[in-house]
Amino acid sequence: MRIVREESIRRVLKRLSIRPEDRMGPHAQDLEYTACRSDELDAYVDLYASPDLDDDERGVLCCFILESINELIQLGEPHYRQGQALNMLFSNEELHRHELEYWMDTSEPNEDNWWPITPTLLAFKKPR
Repeated sequence: MRIVREESIRRVLKRLSIRPEDRMGPHAQDLEYTACRSDELDAYVDLYASPDLDDDERGVLCCFILESINELIQLGEPHYRQGQALNMLFSNEELHRHELEYWMDTSEPNEDNWWPITPTLLAFKKPR
């Protein structure tokens, strides 16, 4: 899995007009998944579409987008921009390969133990 650095998360949060210190406590772990909020998915998709991001910022947004979609699917509330978001990520599949593979892991034989997003990602990837 690609390592997401704290500084990249800070830059992305600032671009989203979010104070990093509000999301990045001194004892926080897995910030690429805990610093995001699923109700901000529109903002993540909009920012990802920006041409002036570097690969590390795109990596942060990939994590934010996938975590948010996963949470919304788990809640039974898929987002209306889910397809657009996944299309953007799979269009940049080489950059996000490890992150996508993480969320699409089917090594667990019991599908009930997969991430809620896994079947959606597998179905989305299939026609490509």
